[in-house]
Amino acid sequence: MHIRMIAVIVAAILISARAYAAEEKIRITYANNSLTFLAAFIAKDKGFYAKNGLIAELIQARPAVNIAALLSGDVDYVEVFGSAIRSAARGAPIRAFSNSIKAPFFSLVVQPSIKSVKELKGRVVGVASVGGTNQISGRLLFQHFGVDPDKEIKFLGIGEEKFVVEAFRAKRVDAILVAPPFSVMMKREGYTVLANAADVVAFPLAGLSTTVDRIKQNRSQVKRVLKSEIEALRYLRDDSVGSTDVIRRRFAMDDQLARDSYAVVANAFSRDGRIPVASVENVLNLEKKEGSISKSVTVDSVTDLSIAEEVLKEIGR
Repeated sequence: MHIRMIAVIVAAILISARAYAAEEKIRITYANNSLTFLAAFIAKDKGFYAKNGLIAELIQARPAVNIAALLSGDVDYVEVFGSAIRSAARGAPIRAFSNSIKAPFFSLVVQPSIKSVKELKGRVVGVASVGGTNQISGRLLFQHFGVDPDKEIKFLGIGEEKFVVEAFRAKRVDAILVAPPFSVMMKREGYTVLANAADVVAFPLAGLSTTVDRIKQNRSQVKRVLKSEIEALRYLRDDSVGSTDVIRRRFAMDDQLARDSYAVVANAFSRDGRIPVASVENVLNLEKKEGSISKSVTVDSVTDLSIAEEVLKEIGR
């Protein structure tokens, strides 16, 4: 009897040790506190990371800091898709391996005196960061409306979107590019939304990237991180009540604003995390046109598409 009890205790300790070992701590950075990163917030708040044996710490940092922290090993993954693609195109040993948003849901909000996109020629447009996905979406939007974003628009990098909005209210800038909930709030306050980037721009927004070494040495973990995000994406699309609750809590919103914000962004999110090749090619072509990356850079140089395919096969698409 005594021997059996010892055996049971030893077995329990071993099971506990295996469970503890399965919980890997990871650090993931994201660029700003906005709905752009809702999939990661849901993966954290609704327990999808934990379900896949991960203790995830989400850390907010500027896009350039995200990439530097990834390369130095201070963090394990980044959620800044555009910055990761551009860094990889310039030779950084990192690869994007998922995309959570199919099109940017930034809105162009303007001061009352401005009635058309072309009236912004020579004006100042506030963005989160110059060179970030926010600004690149704006550049493509202005090009669509026949405005040269490099010669006719003055972009001002301000930081977190709440500070972009504050600068706009103080009339430090003539227009801003912001995502919900801020675009919804601006519309509520009576400001004009001249254009929505998602209507005219094909550009992947947000998604996971990591180092080439991590993909080679710990592919199992990389796949579990992506599996967590894909499960969060499916939850986001299928459970409006639960997703709205995450928005309300994360952004301290009232129920109506949370519901309105969810309604604006939900359909922009992917269901499978796949990276749209054509959209990445658009980004690379823009950089090549400016001469900032080599013309030899291809989609395969900056992404790893195989990880998503493996995960989707394992979870049954």
